[in-house]
Amino acid sequence: MEDKIMQLLSNKIVSSPLFKIMVVDKDMNLIWCNKAHADMFPGEELVGRKCYETLGDTKVHKGCPTCVALGTGKQVRGLYDFGETNSQIVTIPFGEGLVAKIMMDVPKNADGRLELFE
Repeated sequence: MEDKIMQLLSNKIVSSPLFKIMVVDKDMNLIWCNKAHADMFPGEELVGRKCYETLGDTKVHKGCPTCVALGTGKQVRGLYDFGETNSQIVTIPFGEGLVAKIMMDVPKNADGRLELFE
């Protein structure tokens, strides 16, 4: 039963529109992303691009959670300001120079109202 729950949970998280997920290698190249992340860039090929380019930057920013996870081998969590929205970012090192980066938008004016998603 536990294996089935883990599989269902994994599938739901990866396919959720709430979680923008990418896997990045040690050179900051995006090697995989889920549909929620890809949907932020309709018609663009993301695989092979630098992680920071997909977030609108031209270089790695100071305190990059992916770099910290790669350097320490530890999971990292932070809240980042992207202008119109904030994003909660969690990075999870897989080893072998790979890191999963999971982003969830956080409204600037959180008021406790619930939003429903398919």
